Amino acid sequence: MTKRIKLTSAAACILGLTVLPSVASAGLSDHTFAWTHGIGSAQLVLNGGTTYTATNRGWVDEFGTNNFGGATGNYIAGTCGSSDSCVGSDTFANNYFAFDVHSAAGTTSAVLNLYQPAVGENGGADGGFLSQSAALLYTLFDVSGNPLTDSGLGIFNDLASGSTYGSISVDSSTNGSIVSITLNAAAVAAIDAAYNSTGTFFIGGTVSPVPEPETYGMLLAGLGVLGFMARRRNQAA
Repeated sequence: MTKRIKLTSAAACILGLTVLPSVASAGLSDHTFAWTHGIGSAQLVLNGGTTYTATNRGWVDEFGTNNFGGATGNYIAGTCGSSDSCVGSDTFANNYFAFDVHSAAGTTSAVLNLYQPAVGENGGADGGFLSQSAALLYTLFDVSGNPLTDSGLGIFNDLASGSTYGSISVDSSTNGSIVSITLNAAAVAAIDAAYNSTGTFFIGGTVSPVPEPETYGMLLAGLGVLGFMARRRNQAA
């Protein structure tokens, strides 16, 4: 029993050390798609050619506040820091987009194109991407609720959970460009489902740290140690 407890404790320590994400320092930003209010574009390209512009775009923060951005709203994802050029309130936000797909029959492929403001554009001294990390992972999810009417923690969590629709690593090189995310089969099926029902396709997004290469190495090494300890335990039993 003692050996089993030690093995479990070791596993917790190793896995905890290797997968725990970095925590942003107070007052500093970790965001993408900031400074997008009134500019840029959020477009869904279906079957390689038909383009739909978002009818609504916006964000919901960690306190459940929804900016209800409308057709030209800001769609920041991440933390807008209070101690750097973002001049925010240190709150984390997930973003969302709504598309009218009532005429999108027979969808076989989909790409989401989002504009990333350039350095100095629209009031953003450091551009749409600003982070303490070299890159952030932007991941898209299905949306069960209605961000056009809902606010609160329920919709905040909804925008960053459930079925994933695609992801992309973003960094400072994306400032001033279109970020294109190829959507997966689950997203294509959801677009078809929206076409056959409400005609509105919702998609949510969030950011997270991109694991450093050494993190994967630590994880593999940790798993190797756990395997060795398990074999030793079995031999001693």
